[in-house]
Amino acid sequence: MYNISAVNSFNNGYISQIHHSKEVSKTQNDKHSAVSSPVQSYPSLSSSLLKQISFGNAQMRTSLSSKDEHNKYNEISTIIDKKYKKDLQDLLKTGKLLNNNSNDKSTTLDNLYKIATSERVQGLDKKKILEEVITTIKYPFIITQKFGDIPVNLQNDIINQEKAQGKNISSMDLDVKSSTCPAASIEFNLAHKMPAEFARMAEGLTSPKINVEKTINVKDLSQNFVDIVWMLNEFGADYKFVDWNTLKVNLKPDRNAIIRARIQNTYKDRDERSVIDVLMQSTFMNVGAQNTYDSLIDRRVPKYNEDDSGLIDIEKNFAEELATGKGKICVTYQQIDDNGKLVGYECEPSETLQHIQDTLNGGDNVIIGYTYCDSDNNVIGGHEITIIGIETDKKGNKYFVCNDTDDGISDSITYSVDELLPKIHHAGIPKSVLVNNVEFIEGWKELMQIYKETRTQNQVQYAVPSNRLTVLNQAA
Repeated sequence: MYNISAVNSFNNGYISQIHHSKEVSKTQNDKHSAVSSPVQSYPSLSSSLLKQISFGNAQMRTSLSSKDEHNKYNEISTIIDKKYKKDLQDLLKTGKLLNNNSNDKSTTLDNLYKIATSERVQGLDKKKILEEVITTIKYPFIITQKFGDIPVNLQNDIINQEKAQGKNISSMDLDVKSSTCPAASIEFNLAHKMPAEFARMAEGLTSPKINVEKTINVKDLSQNFVDIVWMLNEFGADYKFVDWNTLKVNLKPDRNAIIRARIQNTYKDRDERSVIDVLMQSTFMNVGAQNTYDSLIDRRVPKYNEDDSGLIDIEKNFAEELATGKGKICVTYQQIDDNGKLVGYECEPSETLQHIQDTLNGGDNVIIGYTYCDSDNNVIGGHEITIIGIETDKKGNKYFVCNDTDDGISDSITYSVDELLPKIHHAGIPKSVLVNNVEFIEGWKELMQIYKETRTQNQVQYAVPSNRLTVLNQAA
């Protein structure tokens, strides 16, 4: 079986530097640009659907119940502008402010208060950070992967600093197209489903430590203990085991992320990444890229293929697991041959749809990687987006409700299920959804070794003698 990620990364719509574009409609206020898409997109059929989608399993509270909570709320309110005070009120009314679906059970309010009352890393404005976190949690569709430009007057200093570190870059290297769609999708998922954890991560990444510690229950991950240790070492993770059941891991961005963040703090233009976007996306890219990602040039050192941009499917899956603390299995649905041609599927479309529907029913979003092909079924592009719901029109037609961090639209968008489903290459699916439904194979170590060998052999010789759906994982 040929896996597309053996030679290609999923990034902002580029594979092997080939790009395919198609215009979709702009929003009614005509303030967003056209986007690249493999299928026809449609306006959302029902805005009420988004209100019905849960953002976590924690108990909802919509009123401040203690003096401590009132004091924290008032302290935050004294710092932010009027517009954001209204947003803060909305977070309270919708239950997001007192949501405690975070790694340490702290609430969104608790973490906003930490941002408001403790030191931020030099060059980042406390008020701006607070306002960005509040507005992003209220409406996570504003998250974008679009890099900001670096002012000309700052470029020489940055280039010289890099030369002092032994890296020769030019102004052209600093003018990048974003390949952070996997990381931006993970960021969106946190803001949409785990607002308290999103705020906790924002607090840690903007603190002087510029990192976040997570405590993870080993049983919540998708692999057995031995393979978890192997994966952590393979990816160069900063971790330690508290006991046989508990893992502590430090997540941090690359060293140049703070440069990009400080620039966005002062020079951010409309529709560019926020400070929080920069730091979170850089963190998830760095985790998935084995600590080799460079935010300045949006490149990494490839370990399993030849592409130095984006993340391959297993890298995204690893980053997603550590970011959420939830075990996700990287399921590959398409069969791609050694020449990069789509030749078949691992299961029936109805099964793929059921995996997605069951995951949504369980309260999780589904981050997918899709491909698009030329007239001969040669794969010419790939991208990561997030499915947050499924809706049906009056005629019975089904649509995926999605978020795309690279479409220039700060809103959800829908894709016809019939059109998008065959283009899904892989997805992160909870193991509970797949029990008794797929065959687990011992694939992580073997696949990674093949990825490495492929870099020199330029071919994949990986096969699974089974007609059942295979996943790149090992059963615990």
